[in-house]
Amino acid sequence: MILATNEFNVSILTTGAKFEIFKAFGFRSGKDVDKFEDFNAKKRSENGLYYITDSTNAYISAKVVTATDLGTHTLFLADVTDCEVLSDATSVTYDYYHKFISWYK
Repeated sequence: MILATNEFNVSILTTGAKFEIFKAFGFRSGKDVDKFEDFNAKKRSENGLYYITDSTNAYISAKVVTATDLGTHTLFLADVTDCEVLSDATSVTYDYYHKFISWYK
């Protein structure tokens, strides 16, 4: 989807996020399902794309500069076009994700 539009949003989740958010947005591919279809805690940013508003402390909108195929993933280098801090709640880090979320799969 990012390759088709060359734009994306990143929702920065907080440690207070329920597992259902990780399940809905992290464990399924946007190629297979519209992740926002039945999800109400969302807003559109200036680029017209959704970001998550529930348990999110910030969002970042970006426009792709380059995309590199790494085999199992695509690495995107992008310019930030918009962002907003929504709260001062603690962000989910990679370490937090691996300690408390990823093992639920």
